[in-house]
Amino acid sequence: MNRQQQIERFLLAAHRLAVARLRDAPERIEPVKAQLARWRLQSGPTRSDPYWDEWDDLLNLGADDLERIICAETDHAALLRSVSPISVLLTQRERARLLSDARASSS
Repeated sequence: MNRQQQIERFLLAAHRLAVARLRDAPERIEPVKAQLARWRLQSGPTRSDPYWDEWDDLLNLGADDLERIICAETDHAALLRSVSPISVLLTQRERARLLSDARASSS
């Protein structure tokens, strides 16, 4: 498995965990929305804007619909995961473990 595949595997696992958190505590969507707003403020216009616009809409969906869209194994879902504000729901330790798992699964 190449590095890009490892990253995609990591991002998919991270998003599944984050959606599980949202399912357990829907109010946790607020820090995700705040993260997206901060990015927009700090970066100004970028090529990510159309995807961030889509994230604005996605963050108003329920956990089931959000999971169906962002955890799909499609190129578009992978692209959305790559510009996702949802990582704010994970700790650094969880990110490190998920990355390690993604790397290990390629051996």
